[in-house]
Amino acid sequence: MTERLSNTANQYIGAAKQTIGQTLGYPDMAADGARQKSEAETAQKVADARVHAERLQHTAENSTNSTIGGAKQTVGQTLGLPNLAAEGAAQKSNAETQQRVDDAKAQVRGAGNELEGKIKQKVGDLTNDHSMKADGATTEAQGTLQRNV
Repeated sequence: MTERLSNTANQYIGAAKQTIGQTLGYPDMAADGARQKSEAETAQKVADARVHAERLQHTAENSTNSTIGGAKQTVGQTLGLPNLAAEGAAQKSNAETQQRVDDAKAQVRGAGNELEGKIKQKVGDLTNDHSMKADGATTEAQGTLQRNV
């Protein structure tokens, strides 16, 4: 979350520098602001992709552990091995609980992205920065998708 805040702050600072530079006729300041904003946007896209990949990996691990746990439980019950059945039930339960935790984290990230997107759109309006406004709409939509998955 700290990385997202840092990237967002750098996007806003860059956009402000760009707007001030353009408005006051300082092309170096405008270019520096555009560069800072672009670098922050790229860094955030990389961070978002990493988080998405981690979520997919955790979901696969949780699903695998739930399936294996369920199989152990069934085999243990079928063969009259209560320790194996209990171990399988615990493994399945732990995997399902971890998946619920991961889903809750995604909900929180989604809500944060929706809010961030709305703020970017407002800042884009105020600074007449159409790319920031569009990026805000995209971020808000990503947040909505994260909350609905």
